[in-house]
Amino acid sequence: MKKMMRRILGSALALAMTAGLLSGCGSAYDPVKDVMGYKGSTVMFTVNGRDVTAEEYLFWLAQQADSANMYLSAMDSEDNQGSVWDMEVQEGVTAGDSIKEAAQQYAILYSVVAGKAQAEGYSYGREDKAAYQEELATAKEQLGGEEAYETYLKSMCISDSGFEKVSSVGVLYDHMLQGMFQEGKDGAATQEDLEKFAQDNDVLAAKHILLLTQDSQTGQALSEEEAAQKKAKAEELLAQLQAISDPAQLEEKFDELMNANSEDTGLAATPDGYAFTTGEMVQEFEDATRALEPGQISGLVESSYGYHIILRLEPTCAPVRTMWNEDQLNTLTGQWVEQAEVVTTETYDNLSVGDFYDKLTAYRETLNTTSEEAEQENGQVEQDTGGELPAQDGTSDGQTQEDAGAQDSGSKDAAPQEEGAADQGEKAPDDAGGESTPKE
Repeated sequence: MKKMMRRILGSALALAMTAGLLSGCGSAYDPVKDVMGYKGSTVMFTVNGRDVTAEEYLFWLAQQADSANMYLSAMDSEDNQGSVWDMEVQEGVTAGDSIKEAAQQYAILYSVVAGKAQAEGYSYGREDKAAYQEELATAKEQLGGEEAYETYLKSMCISDSGFEKVSSVGVLYDHMLQGMFQEGKDGAATQEDLEKFAQDNDVLAAKHILLLTQDSQTGQALSEEEAAQKKAKAEELLAQLQAISDPAQLEEKFDELMNANSEDTGLAATPDGYAFTTGEMVQEFEDATRALEPGQISGLVESSYGYHIILRLEPTCAPVRTMWNEDQLNTLTGQWVEQAEVVTTETYDNLSVGDFYDKLTAYRETLNTTSEEAEQENGQVEQDTGGELPAQDGTSDGQTQEDAGAQDSGSKDAAPQEEGAADQGEKAPDDAGGESTPKE
């Protein structure tokens, strides 16, 4: 159950962050009404008395149906006279039933987390909204602009404000994670807790200095001459560390050299190192870490990414504590979901996945047609104006004032992008859109 909760929260929140589907303004459109004929605010069911609206639920249903559609279509046979959603996936359960329930579990999870966060005094505040606004500016640019952003939201049957509400749950979850298990609080892990957790779950922890032998953007191998230079530099760094005998001085010097020289693009996000289990790192990295005692450094460790110098950490270090905290909250979350009281409405009970997906598919076709027509019109305008749209309200290149402001407010650390092969220090993903993997 804990692993399932981690996957559900991870994949959904990664999608929210990667797509940047957050906005501070109200929604001027209601894709649920366009698709289903009733408002997005229509209640589908309640979770411990909290309403789950149509746009909150249908967003998850659209995701689940999209994921299943291609697989089910491939399984469909000529003998099947009905819809793919009517196919039995197990005795007495159709594909549509399974998808409908899976989407409901997502919605229940998010509602429960939001409710518990509120009860514990955690909130989605101004600073949180400001941070997401910065990510939104970059995400819109990556998606192709304001219209593309809005089209994507509509295609997933949710408004911008509706998705902000859904996505804010991830922030609340992080606030609980940081607050409920702080050192000094009753829920905080003791050293004995961490040591037992690491032993029971085969958790290793390490920092490393990485010098890449591949291009960080393309993943292409460097030339032999360049790789030799990297190896020589790694050997020089290792010699500096091997000259130190005092453990405290060794870790201090390791951090200094790591921060100054490591080419691991995950370093900024994980300055305290990595906690991982079997199979989450490239094999050379895992094997070298296992061969060390806490506080020891490795020799040069070569992997497909380059040369590593590894410092194994104590099982009571910050990365292991973070993993323990996540495990504890995931356990609680699983219990909250299992204990939740869910009461469905007639709208939910009468909902057919096949009917919904047919309507959504038709709606998406109209969105695509509208988008293509807009592109053609824009192309004609560019041609008529010599290839450049006229500036509006002091902006250039046809940007509106809102577009220009969003672009200016975007930060370099906005919506997370997929990490390249060079993200050697990070763990393999537990979910789609999670952390990048150093595994080949």
